[in-house]
Amino acid sequence: MNLKEQHYIVTLADCGSMTRAANRLGVTQPALSSYLSSVENGLGYPLFERTGKRLVPTYLGEVYLEKARKILALGAEFDIQHDLVLHGHRGRLRVGFPIRRSPQLVPSVLKTFQNLYPHVELVIYEGNIKTMGELLSTDQLDLMLCNAVQPDQKFEYTLLDHDPVLFLAPRDHPLCGYAKYREGFACPWIDLKLFQQEVFILQHNDQSLRQYSDELLRQAGVTPHRTTLIRNIETAAQMTASGLGVSFCLKSYLRDMRFIQTPQVFSVGERQLSADFSAAYPRGSRPSEHAVHLLELIRELVGMEENPLHKFFL
Repeated sequence: MNLKEQHYIVTLADCGSMTRAANRLGVTQPALSSYLSSVENGLGYPLFERTGKRLVPTYLGEVYLEKARKILALGAEFDIQHDLVLHGHRGRLRVGFPIRRSPQLVPSVLKTFQNLYPHVELVIYEGNIKTMGELLSTDQLDLMLCNAVQPDQKFEYTLLDHDPVLFLAPRDHPLCGYAKYREGFACPWIDLKLFQQEVFILQHNDQSLRQYSDELLRQAGVTPHRTTLIRNIETAAQMTASGLGVSFCLKSYLRDMRFIQTPQVFSVGERQLSADFSAAYPRGSRPSEHAVHLLELIRELVGMEENPLHKFFL
């Protein structure tokens, strides 16, 4: 906030002398005298009477000084608030969370963040990547958490986690015995071609998991003969556990699912395919200090449990 005029006039009044005020302000006396004349000409009335070398405020000068001191006090208050916002201690942060991950992340993140930044309002939005991307593009979100399947050139991305894409089959499926351990995979590996005739429970085309699933099917050269489309990923996993088909899931999604009969979980594909769980923000922008800290909290949270899949193995 530029309050040069008020600062100069108040300093002149406090010093009562053009020479002393110029020294305090670090300017030359002629420059300060010229500046005062410019302000007074703009007002159409003098702010000071010149009594010898002493400056004495006129009536209008006294009124001006009363208001100027209040303005400078408000300016100083603004500067304090500015510093607090700049260093992440006050402000507002609008973050988009994927609906599937929100129950896992929001409660823990929100509680810790509010303890660290009690004067920063954390606004939570839950949605799919398309809707959140539109909000981020129109400055209605500051950050968006997503699986960066096809990065948008309008955004920059910060990687938070590599989340393995896994294949689910009913626990008692006879083909499960063909699984074997292969280096570089998160789980026992199995050939997707074995399941060519099974019902594949897949997500809709606009969901990131469907795009990962299609890539794994392409790698295996498998075109499912029978498919069932389910938008809710946990519903698909529960259907697999009940013997209604096979499906795909991310490792992190399985972490908090509860099954009566747990499915078998495998890695598939030529290599371990993982979703790049990332934070997106407008290209060229700079995340605030508290936004960076929030991402650190999320990164720690998604990496807390080293082996969340022990319950799926016989």
